[in-house]
Amino acid sequence: MNDNKILKVSSDETYKCIKEKSNENLNLFENIIGYEDVKKIFKMSLNSDKPVHILLVGPPASAKTLFMLEFLKLERSYFTLGSHSTKAGMFDYLFDYRPRYLLVDEIEHMPYKDQTSLLSIMETGILTETKSQKTRSTQLKTWIFATCNNKEKLLSPLLSRFIIFHLKPYNRSKFIEVSNGILLKNDIPSDIANEISEVVWKRLKSKDIRDCIKISRLAKTVEDVEWIAKTLNQYRK
Repeated sequence: MNDNKILKVSSDETYKCIKEKSNENLNLFENIIGYEDVKKIFKMSLNSDKPVHILLVGPPASAKTLFMLEFLKLERSYFTLGSHSTKAGMFDYLFDYRPRYLLVDEIEHMPYKDQTSLLSIMETGILTETKSQKTRSTQLKTWIFATCNNKEKLLSPLLSRFIIFHLKPYNRSKFIEVSNGILLKNDIPSDIANEISEVVWKRLKSKDIRDCIKISRLAKTVEDVEWIAKTLNQYRK
């Protein structure tokens, strides 16, 4: 049985901590097609005695967030959006729950003052906070995995602490392969899955796998796919 816990530190921050599984028993990346070399580096990082921090840079729909969601399977993991994080909320969580894996999606939206709070953790593992004339400090062993669309918005010292991978946008053949693979795993019949992939690429001019998933939840037949795509196109800007 799954024993997931949703923890709220503030009104706009939600954390998910999974405690019932050990890393050795996890089938990581089963929902991600391709990027076998990147997956291998991530697994090497997880097996390292000391934290190795990794940043994925790339356009929307290049599987960056999928990687972060896979890491939610790990024991003592914490997920947050860069735009929703606050230094106070993050520090409270780090002190109270001491996560082993800190997952930050769209880290470039994290304010500079909050980015600086990660520097010491990544370099030395030391977390220190002074608040209301009181100081607290602790030692953490935390891996930080993050994503961003534009690394120019990140502090140079922060970037230097990451191993950085630039994920390229999908070409047509790769998009069809990835889309069909995900839809088939979600029990979409192969003829409908292939039609969705083709329609999203050709008719909607989209490279976003999320568009394929949205249509797959509505369409029951190939004809439905065509009608949905036509309707979406009619109401696009």
